[in-house]
Amino acid sequence: MENKTGKPAYRTGRYLKYAIGEIILVVIGILIALGINNWNNANNLSNKETTLLIEMKSNLESDLEGLKWDINKNERLLKANRIVIKSLNNGVYHDSLNFYYTLIKGNTVFVKNTSAYKNLESLGINIIKNDSLRIKITNLYSTRYEYIRYIEQVRDEKFQYEQIIPQINKNLRLTSENLYQPINFEELSRNNEFKSVIKLNCDLRNYIIITYKDIEKMITELIHAIELELKDKKK
Repeated sequence: MENKTGKPAYRTGRYLKYAIGEIILVVIGILIALGINNWNNANNLSNKETTLLIEMKSNLESDLEGLKWDINKNERLLKANRIVIKSLNNGVYHDSLNFYYTLIKGNTVFVKNTSAYKNLESLGINIIKNDSLRIKITNLYSTRYEYIRYIEQVRDEKFQYEQIIPQINKNLRLTSENLYQPINFEELSRNNEFKSVIKLNCDLRNYIIITYKDIEKMITELIHAIELELKDKKK
């Protein structure tokens, strides 16, 4: 039978308050734990992003050095091909030109360092929070790097093997100094097919130089953007 003094109801109310209080504390504890876990995850992703950007900056600096060498070599090849064309058009030959005839043939392959970008792809490109930086990275690695690979391996290499080398084999010979010289300069100076191939090679060398320099600019800008992002992360 219920106690008319109301004490059981009072005790029930107290227990209910305690239970609600405990539930609230548990919920708060869960929310705090989730918040800490989310913070840890965000901090972990931020650390991974920083590590990737540092590695990518190093990769790009190495790429920049390799690209400068490729530009320099193509400029030497272009100069040599132009000198050969000039000598043929002028009908003037001397032994010192053998050095330039030897440089008719030659191409470059830009060796890219993509370890950081591959790591980025495996982790997910969205780990890079800065939209502008993410777009710059994607444009360089997935677009421009792929394009120069196509130019080098499809257009240039094919041109070397199908056009340049056959013309060299038909019209030039090796000297004792291991340099190429015309088999018959007078005939070669009238050989429009040979001159046409050399002119095309000049055009291709020039286009590759322009493309390399465009990529060089993109790399330089990306390195600067990464440096700014890393500096901002330290604040």
